[in-house]
Amino acid sequence: MTFSIVIPTKNRPNQLKALFNSLINQKRLPDQIIIIDQSEEDKVDKAAFLEFTDKFGLGLDYIHNKKINGLLEAKNSSISINKCNYITFLDDDIVLEPNYLFEIEKALLKSPHMVGISGFIQNHPKQSILKRIIFKITHFGNFKDNRMNAIKSININSKTPKKVNVLSGGLSTWKKDIFNIISFDTKNKFHAYEDKEFSMRYEKNFSESLFIIPQARLNHYHSELNRQNLLDKCKNDVVEVIMLFKKNGDYNFFGVDLFALLFGLMINSTMLSLKFFNILFVINFFKGFSKGLKKQIK
Repeated sequence: MTFSIVIPTKNRPNQLKALFNSLINQKRLPDQIIIIDQSEEDKVDKAAFLEFTDKFGLGLDYIHNKKINGLLEAKNSSISINKCNYITFLDDDIVLEPNYLFEIEKALLKSPHMVGISGFIQNHPKQSILKRIIFKITHFGNFKDNRMNAIKSININSKTPKKVNVLSGGLSTWKKDIFNIISFDTKNKFHAYEDKEFSMRYEKNFSESLFIIPQARLNHYHSELNRQNLLDKCKNDVVEVIMLFKKNGDYNFFGVDLFALLFGLMINSTMLSLKFFNILFVINFFKGFSKGLKKQIK
């Protein structure tokens, strides 16, 4: 069993260095590290990376190409140079606990039927009861996502893998063979919902369940969103939800699941408008709604 680590990155050399340091300090070292760097400037000290990978006998493929357009294109470009039978995709703002890969490998050796698994984010922010309720009543049907329930059930002593229907894209491990059948969608520009979109297509093509491994722990240090980021997100999330339904959805719920999630996004936009005294959040919701209806699946 061999593991390739794929790290798409852009303009975050410090975060990349922290992740790399956590990789070379793993109890079970990776067999290959692939870094797809889309940064405008080449500021990463590749020589230092090579020094460590050579020291530990690891394979390092460092590709700096600012023409690669986005996260999913970076992931797809890594498949052809992967030399291992399992691929772990990691966001560049993650730091792994030393036994992360050891626990991932242990779970796969114990249950070789597993095709897609992820670790557990131990610094995951706690959600208020209200947010959990809103999430639950707005995520059903095509948009069902039981990760929140699985995460809530995990504690320091949890050992049993938790079955989920969506894997978080930035900390997922997949058997390489699945990419002979499906790949990441680079045409329709999913971002916030890329993990849900990929998991939906996985579910249609494979019968094996997906799991979170509680003992494979990591920290995910998300960057704070500024007001402009939040404005863009209000619009883009609505576009992606509509596109997700157009591409992969069925009408078992007669579209009620789509409108429930859109209603939840509208509530979020309204709350942000009240928080920042700025009506543009609500306006951007409706701009996203209009754009999503007009946009065609590629």
